[in-house]
Amino acid sequence: MNSHRAFTLIELLVVIAIIALLVSILLPSLAGARDAARTTQCASALRQLATASTSHAADRRGAFSTGAFDNRRPFGNGPIDQTGWVADFVRGGYCIPGQLLCPTSPTQSSQNLALPRVNSDGYRPFTQADIEQLIDEGFNTNYCQSWLMAHTATKTPSPSTSPDPKRTAHTLGPLNEKHLGTTAPASKVPLFGDATAYPADDIVLYRGQRLGGAKALTDGPNIARVPSAGGIVWGRQNYTDFGPVHGKGSFVAALGHNRIYGQIGFADGHVEGFMDTKRDGEFGGQSTTLPSGITTEVYDELEGKVFGGWLTRSGLNH
Repeated sequence: MNSHRAFTLIELLVVIAIIALLVSILLPSLAGARDAARTTQCASALRQLATASTSHAADRRGAFSTGAFDNRRPFGNGPIDQTGWVADFVRGGYCIPGQLLCPTSPTQSSQNLALPRVNSDGYRPFTQADIEQLIDEGFNTNYCQSWLMAHTATKTPSPSTSPDPKRTAHTLGPLNEKHLGTTAPASKVPLFGDATAYPADDIVLYRGQRLGGAKALTDGPNIARVPSAGGIVWGRQNYTDFGPVHGKGSFVAALGHNRIYGQIGFADGHVEGFMDTKRDGEFGGQSTTLPSGITTEVYDELEGKVFGGWLTRSGLNH
């Protein structure tokens, strides 16, 4: 007669404890692998956007886009369903930005699709239904375009004659291939990056969901002091709208999240990652006087890898 020995309660509890211990050991590794996969997915998306830009340039006499994704008259070049980099890529068949969202960003739309913002002195009015239709068609992004790609440079270096670097009336227009290579190589000129994420700002409503709106465009140049140019001029770029959306670090209360790594795609098609070493949720810098006597922005995390100077004239090609 066969006899079968049953588990005792103590043995069963030991097995359960061992399984729980193994799960606790494996879960962080699995989460890390998932984060790494999503970061790779984001890098692939940025690479596709950069490639779409260079393809647009090949088809449109060197122009990487028709400008900013912005329906507001002072800041864009036309209605967002027809003009600006997102419309360029969708209408031109280069890619569908709405299918290339960064998967880990706390924001899953663009601030420029928030209804109050899109209808502020807009080229054309948009209803809530219009916005939802645009998102359905792929007119959506949570990446931030660089000011250099949208505007290239101010028309004059002086804030007195070109007072607002985000208004199209005061800038040269969208980046063209001819602007690359003289003061900066394509490998250092940013086109798109992970956007600084404020999930509670610029809410975009979409079919009952409340989507945080990512920063749409970096702010352009800050004021600089250049003695040889007679004083105050527009200087290096403000990159505080590029920021971290990957990984986990200390919680930043002002932002509402704990992301620590961000990525930027460049005009030569490559993508590079950066760490938010200051833990302020953005890739900004500070005003510093250089050995040349110029007082301008110096970046805390991007210095030497991301160009922020003048594309159309010499003297600030750092």
